[in-house]
Amino acid sequence: MKGVNFQEVLYFLFGFACGFILLTLFSQSYQALIANQRINSRNPKHQSYNISNNGQRYDQEMSDRLFNEVKILCWIFTHPDNHKKKLPHIKKTWGKKCNKLLFMSIKNDPTIPEIVVIPVENGREHLWNKTKLTMEYVYKNHLNDADWFMRADDDNFVVMENLRYMLYQYHHQTSLYIGCRFAIKYPKVEDGYMAGGGHIFSKKALIKFNEISIHNESLCPQADSSLDDVFVGKCLKNLAIFLDGRDQFDQKRFFPLSPEQHFKPALDPKFWYSQYLWRNVSQGDLQCCSDTFVSKHYTNPKEMHSLQYLIYNVHPFGLQKNLTETLPRKLSIEEIIKLSDEKSYAPNYKEHKIVHDIGDDEKYR
Repeated sequence: MKGVNFQEVLYFLFGFACGFILLTLFSQSYQALIANQRINSRNPKHQSYNISNNGQRYDQEMSDRLFNEVKILCWIFTHPDNHKKKLPHIKKTWGKKCNKLLFMSIKNDPTIPEIVVIPVENGREHLWNKTKLTMEYVYKNHLNDADWFMRADDDNFVVMENLRYMLYQYHHQTSLYIGCRFAIKYPKVEDGYMAGGGHIFSKKALIKFNEISIHNESLCPQADSSLDDVFVGKCLKNLAIFLDGRDQFDQKRFFPLSPEQHFKPALDPKFWYSQYLWRNVSQGDLQCCSDTFVSKHYTNPKEMHSLQYLIYNVHPFGLQKNLTETLPRKLSIEEIIKLSDEKSYAPNYKEHKIVHDIGDDEKYR
């Protein structure tokens, strides 16, 4: 019997070891590649889907374009008790889609650099002072950081892509005030005001609020109050064009109530919302609500993450819409004024002549 050749055995063991190492490295690389593909497929920054038979694809291109063209500063009203409870969840979900994000509080928190301290006392009765000081701070420090400025609460959820889509048809050099428009029987607030939970000011509206209204007692209340939303409407009366944020089908984009309230076939006419809503829109099923909804109020942190997942990650197989999306055309100043001047049928509405003090630099065709 031929003796064992130790040199051949060594060659065999060496080759086996090298093969094993290469196979292990290949396996790890392959697993990492698959994992990365799974992550990217769930990341809105990298995803793309086949959505029609002719091979059209949906990707981030339009969203990125609007992010750069429709720049929005978001300021969020909060208080110290909610710094840890709510603010991290806003930052992880919709807040990261703002061009600039600020949290307005009465106390600093070194772990949240976006907090701006507004020197007022805590409590709803001091909301008007907080609002005035916030709008003055943003005007003095961040006017050139954005073209649009959104005021929201720390229990809002906002679909920023839909907000930019809505704002694209307007011009920020015109004084515009946009949201869920309410009517109220309050002196000199006949033009209404925008309900809490998200409303938007154009850059020109923010400028006029600060340069004309804020310290003018005949235009703007000076005493503190909890009626901050109402008082903003009073201060901007005649100085801004008030627009309800409905879509082209008269469906709601801003939800001051929970969505299930809007899905009801009808609301009690004595219910406060029915009294205040500037324009009566459809109730019941999904006819009430826009496909491009913008803002939901009264959202807890768990719901924020649920909405984030359902809106940005769930795509029903075989039911995907053809998302060959087009941007809306720019509206003329005459068209915008016509929308603003639509008569309200709200029980709280007081009929009056609407005056728009619009400068020549705000007009365009």
